Amino acid sequence: MKLSKLYSNQNTIFEPIVFNNGFNVVYGDIRHPERYELDTHNLGKTTLAKLLDFMFLAKRHPKQFLFKHEERFAEFIFFLELELADGSYLTIRRSIKENTRIFFKKHNEKQQDFSSLTDNLWSHGDVAIDNAKVLLEGWLHFDILSQYPYRKIIGYLVRTQEDFRNVFKLNKEAGKDLYWKPYMADLLGFDGDLAKQHYEKLAEVNKLKDKISAISLSDMDNVTKELSKIDNKLLLRQKELTKLQEFIDNFNFDEIDQEKIEQLVNSIDNEIANLNMREYSIKNNIHRINESLNTVSIKFNTSEIENLFKEANILFPEEVSKDFNQLIDFNKAITKERKKFLKEELSELQSELVFIEDQLESLNLERANHLSFLSETKLVTKFRESNKEIARVQAEIAFLDKQKENIDEIQSLTKGKRALETELDSIQDDMQVNLTEVNEVTDSVFSNVRIYFNEIISKVFNKEGSITVYLNKNGNFEFDATYQDFQGNNTSEGDGNTYGKFLCIAFDLAVARAYLDKNYPKFLYIDGALEVLDDRKRKLLLEVLREYSSLGIQIIITTISSETSGFPQNPFNDKEIVLTFHDDGKNGRLFKMPAW
Repeated sequence: MKLSKLYSNQNTIFEPIVFNNGFNVVYGDIRHPERYELDTHNLGKTTLAKLLDFMFLAKRHPKQFLFKHEERFAEFIFFLELELADGSYLTIRRSIKENTRIFFKKHNEKQQDFSSLTDNLWSHGDVAIDNAKVLLEGWLHFDILSQYPYRKIIGYLVRTQEDFRNVFKLNKEAGKDLYWKPYMADLLGFDGDLAKQHYEKLAEVNKLKDKISAISLSDMDNVTKELSKIDNKLLLRQKELTKLQEFIDNFNFDEIDQEKIEQLVNSIDNEIANLNMREYSIKNNIHRINESLNTVSIKFNTSEIENLFKEANILFPEEVSKDFNQLIDFNKAITKERKKFLKEELSELQSELVFIEDQLESLNLERANHLSFLSETKLVTKFRESNKEIARVQAEIAFLDKQKENIDEIQSLTKGKRALETELDSIQDDMQVNLTEVNEVTDSVFSNVRIYFNEIISKVFNKEGSITVYLNKNGNFEFDATYQDFQGNNTSEGDGNTYGKFLCIAFDLAVARAYLDKNYPKFLYIDGALEVLDDRKRKLLLEVLREYSSLGIQIIITTISSETSGFPQNPFNDKEIVLTFHDDGKNGRLFKMPAW
């Protein structure tokens, strides 16, 4: 698939752009160097990349220039003509007003103008954007990476300036690694499905860890020991309850008003017993929460450790310091969130405790009235004290049963976590095997990408270019692209924006060449390809770009005249320049209208 033509229904404001099959240049002619910083970024070089992305059915975004200034573009309808792998053509029509309704036209002749074509003559008209993406996916019919939406691929073909910050991760993929690493693994010939499984399984493990942490109010390093302690307490409390119950059961009520006693035992005392159980449980929970809230925070200080290493003349790597600080921040965040919920629970329990104590005071007074007719004999006193003890013991048993239930759940969750961790280890072993196998095959996609990448870096920078894929400490794929000297030592050039951007360019070119024999997109849009490079490197890069376009890859670059001023003459011929901008008024811009 290549770009053939981009045009609109307002040709006087947005002139049609007809692309070559090979090397294309979008050229900015700087006629007023004194206004360089003010005007060059308003010409439209980067805007063109965003417009192409829109025509590949990107979602509407309020920061996209078409919608950020919608009042200026409301009447525009854009058309993108694509050349498909079978040699036929497909034109996509998308308007600003109805940007979620898409039209398609299949045709055999290139460079058509369908801006006046009525709706009924389109091959597919008024298609909802999600359905339109499915249709477009079918026509593009990429025979690699078919498990991913085509827009995943397009992102690396039309990079914006922000997307040149990282070779492998686009700026738009600002979320979790799960969203881009499996794709990158598959793109380079590894097993991306294993990477996806690893992230998903790791998420399940972390979810169980959170559940286990939420159940326990205090740290229990040895769950089985804690369970044994609770079983011991239960045994003693149950024995105590049996003795108390035997005394109550054997108590002689023959000479006492049976009706009063029945009312006392079956009504008020039962209610008091239930409240005593709840009161005991609440007090225990309050005690445990206070213990958790008073837990000493992390006292590890990275700066102190660094000073200690310095005093001992031992290098303390910056990455290790960064990892420690991230770990400390992560633990502080978890502790802060946990304490917030504990304080909320503590407040609720304290309120409920006040209410229960008030009820107990009232019920005990009523109970005293019922027993007032009984003589204060030692037997009756013991009877009343035994009832109180039964309520207390029953409450403690209920609380211990609940704790035991929690520990049983922790053990069950821990068993599930261990099973998941075993599966995680198995997946990681498979990933390691996959890494080894792919790395050792000399004619794999990955090997070809490495070779082409190194050739480009070597020609332009006289250094070696290295791409490495490995498993990081979490067992996930890690991707790295660097410059190296000819002894294999990494150099610092890749850390800067300029040379870092060139790593992206070399990588995208290498991937496109590695897939030349597949139905993979055959075009690359490189915004600001010659920026900041010196004249010698610009000349060498142009040689690479022309070489790759001769292989069948459509190359589209943007540049400005100041970037080629060191050449004896303009290095681009009229056929290569498909669009010219200039800074001499609105007619030199992509959209011939006042700047926004």
